[in-house]
Amino acid sequence: MSEAATSARGARGGRREDLLVAAARRFVAAGIRRTTMEDIAREARAGKATLYRHFRNKDAVVDALLEREAERFVRILTQAIEGCDDAPGQLEAAFLVGVRFFVEHPVLTRGRDEESGLLLPRITANGGPLVTTGLRLFRGVIADGVERGELRRVDPDVAAEVVMRLILSYFTFPPMHVQVDDPEEAASFAHAIVAGAFRR
Repeated sequence: MSEAATSARGARGGRREDLLVAAARRFVAAGIRRTTMEDIAREARAGKATLYRHFRNKDAVVDALLEREAERFVRILTQAIEGCDDAPGQLEAAFLVGVRFFVEHPVLTRGRDEESGLLLPRITANGGPLVTTGLRLFRGVIADGVERGELRRVDPDVAAEVVMRLILSYFTFPPMHVQVDDPEEAASFAHAIVAGAFRR
């Protein structure tokens, strides 16, 4: 690929990112359902034609935003496990940042609270990008931990699903006994229950 083509491709990627950032701002401010393509273009200081060159409609914007956030989600999980020496510690750290990612995410929480029928199916149904990337990372951590003898011999696919379902439960339902917004309480829970369920 020529230098000019590479530069043009990078510019297109940068413009697409600008549009997604603008869409996220509008979704938080006004809600997904009430935001129009015109609102997004205006927020991004772009023409509607520019927006439609990247996204055919608002559904495509929402899907692209979730794909983008899935990439960020897995980066955050990966950073969390890199500072840990063993699989139980990796599970604890990844669970904690995973819960925090969901419950503090402005777009996701706005969609959960006001437009759950629009956003939640995209997150939870049919292996949406956030769930898929989370499952892949947790499966790898658990499989490696089982192989090294640090975790009980469990099916990594099943165990990863349990952890992701637990993260999603704290996002979709209000906490009852475990206050995940309390760092000390959340860390204690992650150590005793999440990692504790799989530790040898």
